[in-house]
Amino acid sequence: MTETGLVLEGGGMRGAYTAGVLDLFLDEGIQFPYCIGASAGACNGSSYAANQRGRNYDVMVGYGAHPEYISYKRAFTKRELFGMDFIFDTLPNKLVPFDYDGFQHYDGTFVVATTDIKTGEPVYYDTYQDRAHLLKLVRASSSLPLIADSISDGGRLLMDGGIADPIPIQPSIDAGNQKHVVVLTRNPGYKKEPMKFSWLIKRKYKQYPALLHALATRHKRYNETIERLEQLEAEGKLFIIQPQQPLKVSRIERNTAKLHALYEQGYEEAKHQQEALKQFLSSTPAQFA
Repeated sequence: MTETGLVLEGGGMRGAYTAGVLDLFLDEGIQFPYCIGASAGACNGSSYAANQRGRNYDVMVGYGAHPEYISYKRAFTKRELFGMDFIFDTLPNKLVPFDYDGFQHYDGTFVVATTDIKTGEPVYYDTYQDRAHLLKLVRASSSLPLIADSISDGGRLLMDGGIADPIPIQPSIDAGNQKHVVVLTRNPGYKKEPMKFSWLIKRKYKQYPALLHALATRHKRYNETIERLEQLEAEGKLFIIQPQQPLKVSRIERNTAKLHALYEQGYEEAKHQQEALKQFLSSTPAQFA
């Protein structure tokens, strides 16, 4: 397979759907020479690139209800809903070890999408100094406003990659990929609404006007990207895998049974589409204008 990119949307705990899709890919030996993810998409994508089948399930479903993973008490006392140290240190380094050696043997390019809060623009990383640097950037890509701090790297202050580029299809195109497989965590027909709690965000991030603008316009960017994906799909250049019905799992879901069911849904829906996907992957790449 050449010149094909895998693009992974974020969505917090809705990423359990993506975890199921990626495990089906690994079971079927479906590999991509290019993979990019934002937020939870970056988390899932890193385990996929490391060829760690089942790791995303263990992290999201196995530990999703752990009090250190999501805590409303901590959100109130420390303004940190997700236990970022637990998720990006304790889990990958101790409880569910991330195989960095396996990641380094990934025969392709893995890209983490982040947002520079000073400029409001997306910043993409495809090279990593070491294990700690990769985990740091994945953490940055997953750091949501109001519930996590920004991450400093190379003079930049980074946050959730889904702010500036909710579904990072353009970097895949810019990399020369002529076909794309996109895994979404929203159902067909979904339209994103303007952000909530805008008054609180404006107060907290008043020193970062470019970030505020990116947050205020994120819904427009998201909906325009969906339209673009649908057009590329109609042209035979893109293949979409997404939940076929609106999800009953929220971004901050803690119910293990719901998360398990969502993982199974992702696996089974990807399995149902695998023959069509393999045909798409084996076809002659379409040429972009």
